[in-house]
Amino acid sequence: MTAHDTRETVAGGLDRVYLVETLSRLARVPTDVPLGFDTLIEPDDPKLVHYVQEVVRPELTRLGCYDLLDVPRNNLVVQLGSGASGRGLLVQSYTPAQHHNLMEDPYSGKVANARAHGRDEPAVFGRGVSQAKAHQAVMLAVLKLIRDHDIALRGTLYWTVNNEGRSSHACSTAIVAALDPKPGFGIVQHGTGLAISLGNRGRVDVLVHIEGSVSHSSRPDEGLSAIDGAHQVVERLKSLAWPDRHPLLGGRHAIPYKIRYAPEAPHTLPSDAFITVDRRMIPGDDPTAATEEIRAAIGDLSPYRVTVSEGVHMLPALVAPDDPGVRALQTAHAAHAGTPPETRYGQGTFDAGGPCALGIPTVMYGASGGVWPTGVDFVTLSDIETEARVLAHLILTELT
Repeated sequence: MTAHDTRETVAGGLDRVYLVETLSRLARVPTDVPLGFDTLIEPDDPKLVHYVQEVVRPELTRLGCYDLLDVPRNNLVVQLGSGASGRGLLVQSYTPAQHHNLMEDPYSGKVANARAHGRDEPAVFGRGVSQAKAHQAVMLAVLKLIRDHDIALRGTLYWTVNNEGRSSHACSTAIVAALDPKPGFGIVQHGTGLAISLGNRGRVDVLVHIEGSVSHSSRPDEGLSAIDGAHQVVERLKSLAWPDRHPLLGGRHAIPYKIRYAPEAPHTLPSDAFITVDRRMIPGDDPTAATEEIRAAIGDLSPYRVTVSEGVHMLPALVAPDDPGVRALQTAHAAHAGTPPETRYGQGTFDAGGPCALGIPTVMYGASGGVWPTGVDFVTLSDIETEARVLAHLILTELT
């Protein structure tokens, strides 16, 4: 199939009505991470199990995708292609909705104009559409195109419905371990504004527990308030500094982003404080060493007792701009967007670092939208159609 034929097949074969209707339907199913101190969600949380097994899986079966691989803890992999060419592509989308927490009417799935939010064009609204569900609707539409046109893939396409909601690489690590043959390139479907993200920093959560003793607020002298201890920890963390920066990904930081006190009782000074520190990592950093660094910065906090432990982490990601997979994705984007895609390096932390560490160069690409991080969530129809066309073009070019 020539490049022109591929473009024509994709442009004429994509079922736009199916794409929009599928996204609207997915948007009505909750997959949110609840507000609260515990910002992690297990991959086999009942709401994620319902979404994957009772919403997405039956749709795959309806499309005629029967080669489904169940990876432990609710992760689902679709496999297509004979594998004869030896080429493989791993496309990953995710189910948990971590942001847009304060959106009103978050599960309407309505289609409406987004001009009030800076985009004067039709869009689908719903919590999680820009982070997760738009990308799942995109790949369902791509799979439908492949099935409708009876396109035979000589390589191997893996599409995963990944339930990573614990800010770790556990799900992608389990998925990659289950794949045979291993893919040579990966794409994390993520809202990049249809740019290609070639890398990002890593992150380890460092957990700090400060123990004092409880007292009534009328007699603070009779206890040891954990509030004062937490203040000392925050101030000591400000002493951390690093002499070097990565030329593309930027620098490190150690920022407390969650704090909780116990007990919470009337007019009571708490005995315990729990702080979670976001320690950003650049290539070469080790999560355990970063944790030790924070322990050393806090030091002796007597008479408080302090425990510092390593929490979940995600590794940095970095892919060479001349990687063959990157070039193929750039070509596919230009074929349908009319211009080459922007390339960028992110400051956040994402799952691309997991497959990269396992030897699969992995970038991020996808439609985005919404008022980030807690406002209205939406994605425009034009952007999801472009994402679908580009990924379909890439798959047909690389795997047929």
